[in-house]
Amino acid sequence: EQFAPPSLAGSWDNVGLLIEPMEKKSISKILLTNDLTEPVMDEAIEKKSDMILSYHPPIFRPMKRLTCRSWKERIAVRCLENRIALYSPHTSWDAIQGGINEWLLLPFGDGESQPCERLDDASSVTYTINVPHISKVVNCSRAELDKELLSIPENLRSKATITKHEAHPIQGTGPGRVSVLNTPLSLGSAVEKVKLHLQLNHVRLALANNQSMQSVIKSVGVCAGSGGSVLAGAKADLILTGEMSHHEVLDFVHRGVSVILTDHSNTERGYHSYIRETLMDLLERKVEIIVSTKDRDPLQVV
Repeated sequence: EQFAPPSLAGSWDNVGLLIEPMEKKSISKILLTNDLTEPVMDEAIEKKSDMILSYHPPIFRPMKRLTCRSWKERIAVRCLENRIALYSPHTSWDAIQGGINEWLLLPFGDGESQPCERLDDASSVTYTINVPHISKVVNCSRAELDKELLSIPENLRSKATITKHEAHPIQGTGPGRVSVLNTPLSLGSAVEKVKLHLQLNHVRLALANNQSMQSVIKSVGVCAGSGGSVLAGAKADLILTGEMSHHEVLDFVHRGVSVILTDHSNTERGYHSYIRETLMDLLERKVEIIVSTKDRDPLQVV
């Protein structure tokens, strides 16, 4: 959580510690995976993992029962039976500086980047209470507001005015990224760099209207996973994401923006090997972190 506070995740997301063993448990080995599928669960047990760090939360929608009927229920049961903890960072990793979206920008070279959406620091919201006649002006947080109001004489309380000061944005933090490149490159070169970075033989390309593989790319927008909504307002020559709808792609190409699609998890999985050493350093090298060899995108080009 020091690396990526759960508070930075989307409000709709289900991040953090999802399964915790009943009794105190020492963690000496963590299995890092993009998706906790049943083959990955087998691997975690076989390799005697104490904890699974799954980028996507296997528990997302509420479960009404834990049986062996569905694969997600079986995974939850097996984690409990084997006393394996489960943690998911998901969109908190998307938002942070040094997170997945900044990793996705690496093949395009240096540039000036900004998140696609603003994230605010909720703790920075403040209130000013102005009480006439006694010249009392108080600046306080939401937690202190009620206490400060009660400290005002009752006969003057109704005359007090409260001004709310909005939260400050967290610099460099938020979903998606748009980068203005220091060194522009051709669309063809950008495609090859993406394939090399993500270790893919093929990607899907939607060529913008009136553009070619020689067209110059000066700015790039990226979003791990499904980026249609996050990138909808992005001003960029090229978009890189895992997936988006047919009509979202058409909207981009008619705006003169080319789109690279790699399938959802192919924009995420490579980050795990990249960040593994950083996570081990945060844990003071006292915990072994291994990257799953069974985790893969469910879709293949055949």
